[in-house]
Parts: sequence; structure tokens; C-alpha cells
Amino acid sequence: SSAINAEYGTLLYNKYFEDRMGDKQAAVSQAVSELPAQQPQVTAQHLNSCVSQFRELSPKVSKYVYDNGQEYKMICLSGTIPMPYKGNTYNIPVNIWIHSDYPSQAPIVLVTPTKDMQIKPSKIVDGNGRVYLPYLHEWKARQGYDLISLVNILCMEFSSSPPLFARSSAAPARPKPTYQQQQQPPPRAGYNQYPGYNQPTSTPTIGWNVSNQQQQQHPPPQSTGVGSGFSQNTLQREDTQEIIKSSMVSKIEHDLKQRYKIFVDRYEAEMNALHQQEQELVAGKEQILDVLTRIEDEKVKIGETIELFKTKDGELREFLSQHERENEENQVDKQIEPKATLFKQYLNLFAEESALDDAIYYLAEALRNDVINIQVFLRNVRTLARKKFMVRALMNKVREQTNKCEIK
Repeated sequence: SSAINAEYGTLLYNKYFEDRMGDKQAAVSQAVSELPAQQPQVTAQHLNSCVSQFRELSPKVSKYVYDNGQEYKMICLSGTIPMPYKGNTYNIPVNIWIHSDYPSQAPIVLVTPTKDMQIKPSKIVDGNGRVYLPYLHEWKARQGYDLISLVNILCMEFSSSPPLFARSSAAPARPKPTYQQQQQPPPRAGYNQYPGYNQPTSTPTIGWNVSNQQQQQHPPPQSTGVGSGFSQNTLQREDTQEIIKSSMVSKIEHDLKQRYKIFVDRYEAEMNALHQQEQELVAGKEQILDVLTRIEDEKVKIGETIELFKTKDGELREFLSQHERENEENQVDKQIEPKATLFKQYLNLFAEESALDDAIYYLAEALRNDVINIQVFLRNVRTLARKKFMVRALMNKVREQTNKCEIK
């Protein structure tokens, strides 16, 4: 009868959590839509994965208050996470605050004890419940850091150093620290609304004790309702070592995949760069071969031209040696010099007139380029024009005398 009731209760428990998962996914979508998230799709994916594995966590949007009084709207994962300790499983209440810059910015983790529990400060938890982990300090979104890995690491760290312990019944109630009141909204009133919570009759030493011994002393109720004791019976069947092992394997596998992807991407980029360099070198080789071919052709042509010049040089030297005396008698300047005096005078006058025209032209260019002023230009042009006039008049007289000589 106990086995049948347990199996029936398990079916009801699974059905209950399936319904709750649907509600949580809707809550995740609503929370992400309310928060101006930097990467809403990634944030929603990480939240859904986290609440599906850790069913006692529920998302909500609330205001987070910093020490300086500034308020920021964030997504808060509120609930409990399992903590294996000395063969038993305890539920630790936490609040995980997710900023709008997630996953670029690491979450903020706070331990939120109930009135029957007290914070135990350690190297990872301070007196106000703030959690400090190397995983949070070295948060790198591009290397696969996410909420599931964070919660798995919290479970392992808490199992080695429990962050809470039960208050003594005789001890006075300790007021909440100011830091916790500023850093987070007040915790949810009690955790009886979570199916996994049931405060034991005897005072436990850490968190909520759901040990196997209590399961034997308090069998699950046979009612069809979903009660807190029933949730304890289901959680007690979970193998703590398998949870830790699967979490570690999942984290290591994820890290290895990320590192392998980075390694492959880096070497693919290097191979692409080398392949491009190879193509450029092959194209450069073809260009160099083409240039070398053209150089060889030019070299052959230059050789032929040099041989031709050498032949012509020999011919010219031979010609000059034969006509050396004739060259001395027949100079080039003397060949174009006029025989008659009038023609020689006319040639000199024509050359002088051309020189005066060139001088006037360059004076105009100097004036245009602001090398000389208008006064200098006019004075020199007047002088040159007078000389040109005299040269032109003399040329006319020489021409007349030449015509008279030809008529005679």
C-alpha cells in the first residue's frame, strides 16, 4: 500500500510540476518583456533552462536598491536550491538578481534566511548574505557562463561550506542587517508555498532537513493533494552525487565545447588568411614571370640595337677618317652664311627682329605672373618697340637695295 501511494504521489507530483513549468515559462516571458533586457532571447533561454532544472526558483520583476540609494528594475529568481550535506539534502533560500545587461554583467546572489535561520559568514558569504564567488568575479558571457552553471556551483560551494544554520530557540531574534534591507526586496513571506519546503518538528542544524531518516519516520500522506511532506519524499529520492556529477560534467562539456569552438574559429581564420596569402603569392608569381619574359625580350632587342649602333659607329668613323680634310674646309656655319654683304646684313637684321619679338613676349609673361609691375613693363616695351621699328626700317632699305641690284 505504501509503494502504491508513493507511485501515485509521484505521478501527481510530476503533473503538478508540469503545470508549474508552464506558469514559470509565462512568468519568464512576462519578466523579460517588462525589463529592457540587452539580449532578451538569451536571457529568456537561460531563465527557462534554470527554472526547469531548479524547480523551486521562480522569476519575478522587482526593484534592487544599491547602497547609494539608487533603484534598478531587475529580474529576481527567488526560491530555494538543494544543498547536499552529510548525506542529507537541505533547501537554501536565495535571491538571484539579473541585471538588464545580462549576460554581459554577472548576476547578484543573496542568501535570504527566514526568521528561524541565521547567516553563517564564510569566505564566499558575508554577514549580510551577499555571495562572492570566483565564478561571479570572472564572469565571461562569451565563454558560456550562465545561470545553470552558477546555481550548480552554488550548490557545490554551499555543500562544502553551509551558509545558514538554525537559530537557537532561546536566542533572541536577530534584526535584519541594514545592507540586506537596501540590497534586496523583503523575502517572500515564508516558503510553505514551495512544495519542497516543510519545516521539521525537531530543529535541524542546517536549512530544511529532508533526510532519509525523517522519510522513514514520517511516510507521505495518502491524500491526493500535493503537500510539503510529499515533496520531501520526492526530493529524497534524488541522488545527490549524481546531481553534482551531472552538473560538473555538463559544465566541463560546455567549457570544452566553447574552447574547441574558439580554437577552431581561430585556426580557420588563420587558414583563410594563409589561403588568401597563397593566392596573392601565386598571382604575384605569374606577374613576375610575365615581367621576366618581357625583360628577356627587351634584352634581346637592346642587344640587337647595340650591335646596329656599333655597326653604324664604325661606318661613321670610317667616313670621318676619309673626309676629315674636307670637313675642315667645309664647315657647317660657313655653308649657310650668305656670300653678299646685303644678304648677310638682312639675315642679321631678321635675327635681331626675332629676338626683340621674343623679349616683348617674355616681358608680357612676366607682367601676367606679377614678376614686374606695369611701369617697368611699359618702359621696356617702349624701348624694345623703338629698336624694332629701327630694325624694320633698316630691313626695308636693305630689301630695296637688294631689288635694285637684282634689276641691274
